[in-house]
Amino acid sequence: MNTTAESIYENICRSRNTLGMLPPEYSLPQEEASAESKVRFADGALDGIAIYHMGVPAQDTALLEQALQIAATDPNEAHRLVQEWARDGHMVSAAGKMQKYVAAHQQELPPNPVYRLAVECALKGTYREEVKFGLALLPLFETDQDEQLKNALRILALSDEFTLYVLPIAGRWMLSAQEVLRIAKNVQGWGRIHAVVQLEPENQEIADWLFTEGWDNTVLPAYSALECYQKSGMRKHLEGTMTDRDYTSACKLLQALLGEGPVPGISEVEDAEGLLDAFLTISASKAVSPERQKTLESVAEHAKEQQMSRIAERAAALL
Repeated sequence: MNTTAESIYENICRSRNTLGMLPPEYSLPQEEASAESKVRFADGALDGIAIYHMGVPAQDTALLEQALQIAATDPNEAHRLVQEWARDGHMVSAAGKMQKYVAAHQQELPPNPVYRLAVECALKGTYREEVKFGLALLPLFETDQDEQLKNALRILALSDEFTLYVLPIAGRWMLSAQEVLRIAKNVQGWGRIHAVVQLEPENQEIADWLFTEGWDNTVLPAYSALECYQKSGMRKHLEGTMTDRDYTSACKLLQALLGEGPVPGISEVEDAEGLLDAFLTISASKAVSPERQKTLESVAEHAKEQQMSRIAERAAALL
């Protein structure tokens, strides 16, 4: 086991900017196993694509199960086995399987060695999937009282590669909604997409953020548009008094809903015609702007395609 290389956690810590976030150009160090690969995925993209588009294929987890079995008697070898698996494995399709394995073998797996292995892999791991293995096991343990570990997990969550795996852990903390919101605000790519799925509008701050920013990611806003529409109460926003800033947010969120190529959007909205009607009503009182024009064009095009002739005519009249 390599104990001299900089861990991924250390690399993320070192790469943070003065705001405590990762700069937009940051990406995780390329691993030796993928150095000759012709395809270079953005952080978090491989897992995101698997979840949203390709499905999650089964993984052989025999090495990981062996590692758990010997974690109490030979922790170094256990960690080495995890690293061996991590060179080619994919935790996105193994996380649930490993959690079920631990739960089913509680009698033979002492919790403390398993916990130590999980923390060591998460914080000292030099392979992405090794770090994810540790993170995947931590929801099985109580971590809310360990502020040092929580801070370390918050740092790992800054990388879009690991946000997905920190979210279930943070979801078990006492102030889980605020923790998830904090995580969502600190990532811009696939991490934000995953965080929005978990984020529930328990208060107005969260609902407002989902409306104004939750859909705003560097992958494609459409991935989060339906979640943000449903959770933010966008329809009520449109039917009330709306500031120019909120109107711009509504334009961008509606554009994302209409651009449902990779995932469902406007087609899953109950009374979509009523939503478009409400948007056009408030648009009539708003000054001409690039976002207004762009959204009206998208509404007109969608309405024409869906044979909503009245909506198409109203949108065209406002252009």
